[in-house]
Amino acid sequence: MYVSWNDLNVQEPGDYPFRDGTITVAFAEMAIWKKNPEVQFQLMRKYPLQGAFSYVLGKQIDEKAAPSHSELIYESSNGDSWSLTRDPATGARGVMHRPNPQSGGKVSFIEVEKFLSGSASGPEHQALKRLMEKTAGLPSILVAYDIHPPKGEAYENLIDAIRSLGAWWHHLETVWIVQCAHTPAEIRDRLKSHIGSEDQLLIVDISGDLAGWAGVNDSGSKWLAQNI
Repeated sequence: MYVSWNDLNVQEPGDYPFRDGTITVAFAEMAIWKKNPEVQFQLMRKYPLQGAFSYVLGKQIDEKAAPSHSELIYESSNGDSWSLTRDPATGARGVMHRPNPQSGGKVSFIEVEKFLSGSASGPEHQALKRLMEKTAGLPSILVAYDIHPPKGEAYENLIDAIRSLGAWWHHLETVWIVQCAHTPAEIRDRLKSHIGSEDQLLIVDISGDLAGWAGVNDSGSKWLAQNI
């Protein structure tokens, strides 16, 4: 997984809530982001595991090699752009607005529902509505696994492969829900190369099934209510 300033939107070095634990942003990484918020770092877990997960930022990634985590919605004639992206902590969709350099170029993030609320009727809003109509109705697929050990490069590659499937939800340590057009068998075939001989993988289409949950925060519960 790769992380940019747009994923965290922090202003100073320090420890911040992230996914199922916390993430540490160092002075050096913050200095790089202040010059270029598009720079991406590899996300790393700290070991050994004690209580909640702790993450740090690893090596800086070549921009050409880093995968894209956003989809361009609309770009105006004056250089402003809007992109559909995902919150790295919840998988919830949001809109990233990047003004043109003459306006300061400071990136902002807003939830999709707020972006489309009220009298929002600009070309960027209409473009987002058309994009969402194309992706509406995709199946919700549950992916669960038992990995030994839950760390290392192979494990991180599995996580990246799951995230690449589409919009995702991940609030339970070994459970993901993704929205994509692939069948469970196709997803199994895409992911099984990332698991070992003693590991287990389960993929189930849960679209339209009744579901219940407890202990999930507001953003996670909202995603489940809207997508299952």
